Order: sequence, then structure tokens, then C-alpha cells
Amino acid sequence: MDIIVSRLRLAGTAPIYQYRARVPLYEVGPARRPRCVVLQATLGNGRVPSTRLADVIAPDSWFERHLAIPCGLAARLTFVARRIEALIIRTVYPEMTAELPPLMFALDHDPGDARFCVTTADLNGIFDRVSPDIETLMAADLGLHQGGDRRAA
Repeated sequence: MDIIVSRLRLAGTAPIYQYRARVPLYEVGPARRPRCVVLQATLGNGRVPSTRLADVIAPDSWFERHLAIPCGLAARLTFVARRIEALIIRTVYPEMTAELPPLMFALDHDPGDARFCVTTADLNGIFDRVSPDIETLMAADLGLHQGGDRRAA
């Protein structure tokens, strides 16, 4: 599964960046695709219809919205998705050291904007499988090899 990972500088004088991982819609399972929030991710010179990791990893019950709140799935799903996103981002950008991707991340240098496409294991519907062990989940568990695709700032 391809994931688009980006580092974008926010306007201002200090080097403050936003790190994101988005899944191109063509990688999302066909049954899930109509249920996903569609976002645009930039890759190269083009824009790719994409979605959030939460929509990709969610169990099928998540899409039955009336079950999400009573089961407490919304908060747990968001946490698991953000943890997976951080693992993917840190594989590509080692300077992003947070356990969960923050809205803004300040650096002591200015590496510039960057966007890359990385390959992971299939993440469609993996929530139930990874959620119990999310605290010990590692990049290798997602099919990522740390160090191989790193683009240091």
C-alpha cells in the first residue's frame, strides 16, 4: 500500500512544519472508498485524491456511525491512526520525533518542504489487529524499514 508522506513549512519566520501521512484513494478497499473523507495530497506536480489513515484502518463497524460513539471507538480509532501515522512519518523524516503527529512541529533548522510516497503493508481494516498492542507497534510491523527510506532534514 502506498502512503504519501509530507513535510510542509507553515508561514512565519520560525521553521515550523506540519507532517502528514495520507492514503491515496486507489489504495483504499473498494467497499470503503465511498465512505472515506476525500482530501487532496500533493505528490510531484499533481494532486492525488487521498484520505486519512483513520478511514483506512477503521473496522467495518466504524462506518455504522451510531455504534462509534457508544462503543468509544471514535477516540480509540483516532489515537491508533495517529500513532500509525507517526510511525510512518518518522520512518521518512527522522527529525519528527513526536509519538503522535502534532499540528505544528518546530525545528532548529529549515529543511524545506518535501513529499514522498512510501510503501507499507496493507492497512485496510487493521484496527482490531493492531489496537491491543498499539503501544509496542513498530514501523517493521507495518512493513516499513526504518533507515532505508529516511530523508534527514
